[in-house]
Amino acid sequence: MSDPVGPIGPCDESDLTGLLRLSAAQDWPHTGDDWRTVLACGEVFGHRNVQNEIISCAAMIPYESAGISSLTSLGMIVVDAQMRRRGLGQNLMQEAIQRASGQTPSPLLRLISTLDGRPLYEKYGFRTVEKLHTYRRPPGTPPVGKRPPARGQKLRPLDRSLVETVVALDASAFGHRRARMLQERIARAERSLVLFENAAPVGYGLLVRQKSLANLGPLVAPDDAAALTLITGLMSGLDSAPFRIDLPARQKAIFGDLETLGFVENDVPPIMLRSPDGMNLDGAQAIGGRNDLQRHYYGIAAQAFG
Repeated sequence: MSDPVGPIGPCDESDLTGLLRLSAAQDWPHTGDDWRTVLACGEVFGHRNVQNEIISCAAMIPYESAGISSLTSLGMIVVDAQMRRRGLGQNLMQEAIQRASGQTPSPLLRLISTLDGRPLYEKYGFRTVEKLHTYRRPPGTPPVGKRPPARGQKLRPLDRSLVETVVALDASAFGHRRARMLQERIARAERSLVLFENAAPVGYGLLVRQKSLANLGPLVAPDDAAALTLITGLMSGLDSAPFRIDLPARQKAIFGDLETLGFVENDVPPIMLRSPDGMNLDGAQAIGGRNDLQRHYYGIAAQAFG
């Protein structure tokens, strides 16, 4: 007889051990701080067994509108390997859609899918709008030099006085205001830089550690050259570390530069959206418009955050 499964319920910091077990089983590098950030920014829910152990989870992280409809990022979707093929993944998706539908107005839902998860998400109305290119740089790769800022540009460390500036800059590039998530990521960042041009802020980037892995992102820049200035500035002096950066396909013009810096493409998962009614995301013009809106968005924060 199958082990009984309880109803979906909320997760909090008391569930960190179970949440870490689920993500570690997926070979994801998340730490306790990663999960605390997710819990602080949104809501996490999942199934439990009769021993009250977490056996599935999903996270919803809401963002405020910044000129277009509101959006919620859906991520950290995991079902314990021993409990799969019992409909728990479908239960999680139904719960997420129900929670989103109960909001006024109902938000777009965004997620970055695994290959295995894509058929499930398509069943619930998600459509691929772009691919995400994950690049990794192995440890011990020869050092890289900094790409100097262009004339009139200057890099500055991101201090407390610039946090709201960065939140506004991010909203203009991403299309949604992500204040809580950015505040949490900035607090965790080992390095953070803001790029100014003629004294006006035009870009920023963060480096956040997951154990030894140095994650570059989010990253906003006015053009490819500025993006590379931020990337090499964040990497400077840390060449022995393994690096990761995830970039939307629209930024393909700098993929060759990343490879010159020692990065190797590791994965190409789909970025998927679901409209509030589960429809109307198939038009090429609509998709192209969404991608054009984010033309200055070079590196994501993390797949759970979009």
